[in-house]
Amino acid sequence: AFIWRANGKLQPDSAQSSFSDVTDSGLYYYDAVLWCCENGIINGMGDGTYAPMTTCNRAHVVTMLYRDAMR
Repeated sequence: AFIWRANGKLQPDSAQSSFSDVTDSGLYYYDAVLWCCENGIINGMGDGTYAPMTTCNRAHVVTMLYRDAMR
């Protein structure tokens, strides 16, 4: 969500999540996950999930910042 907010909370092109565990559009991170996925900043866990309650560690943050800077 922090990358999405830093980019101005832009609306995602899609209204439907491709992740099986990101289904409630009322959650604060829903649009952030969709937008970051569309822009190649996140990829999920590889099994069709995003795991939104997983702790974001330093490696995750660095990867997301790099991908955001390179897009």
